[in-house]
Parts: sequence; C-alpha cells; structure tokens
Amino acid sequence: MYFPKLRLILWIVMIGNTLFYIIPLQTWAQSLETDSTPLILPRLAGPIQIDGFMNEPAWAEIDSLPVVMYSPIFMGEMSEKTVIRVAYDDQHLYMGGMLYDSNPDEIRANSMYRDRYSGDDTIALILDTFNDRQNALWFAVTPNAVRIDMSISNDLNSSGPNPFNTVVNMSWNTFWDAATKITDSGWSVEVRIPFTSLGFQSADGLVEMGMSATRRISRKNEIHEFPATPPNWDLAYAKPSKFRSIQLRGVNTGRPFYITPYVASGREQYSDLSDDESEYNQQSSWTRDIGGDLKYNITDNLTLDLTVNTDFAQVEADDQQVNLTRFSLFFPEKRRFFQERSGIFEFRTVGRSDRLFNTRQIGLYEGETVPIYGGARLVGRVGDWDIGVINMQTVAAHGNSSENFGVYRLRKQIFNPNSYIGSMVTTRLGAEGNRNVVYGFDTQVKIAANEYFDLKWAQTFDDASQRKDPRANGFARVQIERRTNIGFSYRMATAWGGTEFEPGVGFVSRTGFVQPFIVTGYGWFASDQSRIQSIRPQLLFTQFLRDSDGSLETQIAWLDWSIEMKSGDSHSLQLEARKDNLTEPAELPEGTEIPVGRYTLL
Repeated sequence: MYFPKLRLILWIVMIGNTLFYIIPLQTWAQSLETDSTPLILPRLAGPIQIDGFMNEPAWAEIDSLPVVMYSPIFMGEMSEKTVIRVAYDDQHLYMGGMLYDSNPDEIRANSMYRDRYSGDDTIALILDTFNDRQNALWFAVTPNAVRIDMSISNDLNSSGPNPFNTVVNMSWNTFWDAATKITDSGWSVEVRIPFTSLGFQSADGLVEMGMSATRRISRKNEIHEFPATPPNWDLAYAKPSKFRSIQLRGVNTGRPFYITPYVASGREQYSDLSDDESEYNQQSSWTRDIGGDLKYNITDNLTLDLTVNTDFAQVEADDQQVNLTRFSLFFPEKRRFFQERSGIFEFRTVGRSDRLFNTRQIGLYEGETVPIYGGARLVGRVGDWDIGVINMQTVAAHGNSSENFGVYRLRKQIFNPNSYIGSMVTTRLGAEGNRNVVYGFDTQVKIAANEYFDLKWAQTFDDASQRKDPRANGFARVQIERRTNIGFSYRMATAWGGTEFEPGVGFVSRTGFVQPFIVTGYGWFASDQSRIQSIRPQLLFTQFLRDSDGSLETQIAWLDWSIEMKSGDSHSLQLEARKDNLTEPAELPEGTEIPVGRYTLL
C-alpha cells in the first residue's frame, strides 16, 4: 500500500496551532459552559386545546424558557420578545409559544408544504430522546402551521460544510399536531407530541432527555435559543451534545400497536389489431394486492416494525439529478419503513455517499421496484447499547433470484457521551453464486474538547471472490479532526479500499485506492459593531492513488473563503483545481465515453 507523506500535513497543523494563539478571537464562546443541572419540566395542571392560542389556565402556570440571542450576535440584545413554554401530561409533550413581532406584516410565511422550508419564520423543539448526546428529533413549525420534522445523527457532525447533506434526515416523519395564529402582536403556536412518537428510556418513572428550543426571525437573520449555546459549530443550537438535560416524572407511554393495511386493485384493458386488420380484439386483466405494516414499541425505547407484501406506492418521488460524472448517483432513502432511528445504521466509508449499508439496495433494482415478501426491523437503545436489526426477503424479479437481506448493528458508548465502539454485519443471500457477507468495525473517540479520533475497518466475502489476497476485499480508514468554527480546525485522514471491496447492501463509488485527505480552516467572529458576523477560509487537498502501483487517479485542491454577514447575506470565493488520470475509457450516461488520458480542470 502507498501512504501520503506527512511533512506537509504536520507543517499545516503547526502553523494552524500558532495562528490559534496569535490571532485575536471572540473569546466569549470559549468560556461559556452548558448548565449540567437537569431542568425539571413542569406538568400541566389542566387540559390543552391545540388551537394556536395559549389561553388555557394551565399555560399560565408554566414559566417561559430563558431564551437568549444566538445570532447575529451571540448573547446580544433581542429585537423582539420571545416566549416559549414546554410542559407535559400523562401522554404528550407540549410546546407553546408567543412570538411577538413589532411589524406583523413582515412575518415570513412562504411555504404550505410539509417538510418544506422556504425562508419562513419558525419555532422549533429539538429532543435528544435517547439522551445519548448524539441523536435527536427536530420538530419545527412555521406561521402557516406547516410542520417540519427530521432526525439528527452523529451530533450533527458532517463530512462536509452543510450538515443537511449527511447527518440530518429530512425524510423522517412521525405523528404530532401543531396549530398557529397570526395576530396584531406577532404569532402564536401550540405543539403536541405523543410520547409514543418519541421513544425514550424510563427508570422508576423518571425520564431524562436533552432539549433545545429555538425561534427564527427570518427577515432579520435572528435566532433565539435555549439553552445558551455559542456558535462555535455549524447549527450549534441543534447539537445534541450541547442540549440542556430535562426530567419528566410519572410518564407512562403504554404499548400501542400501529397497523397500516392496504388493498390495491386495478383493471387494464387494451386492444390488439387482428391479423387481417379488420377488427380490434379487446383484452383485459385485473391486478390485486394486499399487505400491510405493523409497528409496536416493545419497550419505551425499542421499536419493532413488521411488514408483509410491502407497499411503497405512497413514497415521495426522488429529486431529479443529472449525472455528468463517471460515478453512480446516490439517492437518499425516502421510504418510511427505513426511517425510524436510521442513524443507528450509519457506517460511512469515503466521502458523503459511500457507505457499508444503503437501504435502497432492498426492494429496488436499477430504478425498478422489486416486490418484497416481508420483513422485520428492530431499532432502539438498551442501556448504553444502540441496536439495529433488519431482515427482509424479496421476490425473484428482473432476472434476479429471490434474495434475503440482513443488517445487524451494535454500538456502545465508551469513555464519554461522544465516544463509541461498534460493529456491523450485512448479508445478501440469493441463489448459488450470488451471496455477499460484510462485517465491519468502527470507533470514534473524543480525545479533547474538540478533537476526535475515528477508525473504520470492513471486510467483504462473496462467491465471486476467491479470497487469494484478503487485502483485495478490505477497507480501512483512520482520521483525526478538530471540530470547531472558531479558531483553527482540521480533518486529516488516510483511507484504503481494496479492488474487490464490494458490499452487497452498500454503496461504493471507487475501489482499489489509497486516499490521503486533509482539510484545514480558520474561523473568527467580528466585533459586535461590525456588519460582518464571521470569516472562515478553508483549504482542502486530497488524492486517490491506485493501490496497485501508486499512480495518480484523481487529485483535488480546493480553497473556500466565506464571509457571513449579520444581515444574513453570505459571500464566498471558491477556487478548485482537479486532475484525473484515466487508464481505461470511462462511460457516461447516454453512451458517451471519455477516452484514456490525463485531464486537468482549473
């Protein structure tokens, strides 16, 4: 194997650490500590009608959360008054808000579609129901009462500049209610979330979880938050590790069943012209199908999903993508069956898309539906252990035999809430000659305040591989990074993928490579009086070297200099240089082919 020279990387780290000490920074964020004392959430003394008005007597007894300004100036003076109250009863968690606005005509309420955000004002409640400081459920409401729900994984730490590309799942949905009213003094909201939609662990009737609440005034680029979390990281107010711990007492969720049956039927009629072309022969055929899903909470924090003759007819269509590269496109999962606690099954390999497990390998083949006989899915948390199990059987279709798909995931917290060790096994078992088994190991260790060490390793076994060289079926990656938006940050990694590393239930864009990777940046916040909010230059350099001989396949150098304004405007200068060395022709869509050769893009 070929590994990168480390001299340049060490120089960058040394220079960055020097800059960290000699360049003046806004130091308020470094000294602020999150209150570790659990907040005992109040219980409602009476009923609440979800109509958008907090006019019930029970609301009057609930204190407002002590919100502060998050942006554009952390801990600055808020331009509008924000009242957010959170409470609970035997079966639901409630949030109420009175969001005052001195100019109600300027309230932004643009979208009318669920899960669509179009620059609207919002109020949000984000809950770390596992209390693992890694995962969370995000509930947001706009003035039009449009509900936006999504799930967060990996403490909102992404492999790219936009967390929504990797660790925020916008396709997750659950059952909850919200109502809003726009008034002469602003807008008000009431939210009700059933405990059965959350999932949590209870010890002697005591439930502890993490919570964050925010209000966004879009036209002012102003965000109010609870608790006070400095903007040291992207979307810091939504990082589960920074949430305030809350406690609920005497909560009983019960064990409800959710049954979703379906019946589908249709008639197709068509006409064939007779051989002598004198008449049309009418023919018709009927189609019929029946099946359904069942969801059951085995415990407060362990959910079982069963499906028979699975129906994906109601799934939202994929966003259209145009492929102008020689690599396969990755499409995110939108089928509801696979959304519950999907972050448990996270096992990324290289880049944003490559992974050991890709749910779209189940029930789909080259964009066409593959019928599913049935299957089961078990996800949840037991103590410090995250558990995920999937097993599904598909029908023989599109020239492929009937296949069984299995995914088995275990992960345990170690040392601190931001460190874990885990393993994953995936199986794809079809007819003789079409079997694939993968097992992998991963760990993440928080070694300092913002420093993390990450290690991944995986091995594949299939009928096509003779296993003469075990390296050919392997993958490994080691990474160290400093996660912060203030001061010096970096991410350095070396990854290697064997020529035969093909996880049958995964997504892989490259094989047979060694990849050195480094991205480094420096960020600082301007003074409170400046129109600039923050400045952050970043530099990235990576190569893909052929594992066989160390020759260059791809090289990317990238510089980004971004400036965020307090008004909400942003300015960015991006420069990129790329080299590709093709030793064999590359096929593009529509039969286009790129000839062998070296290509440079500036």
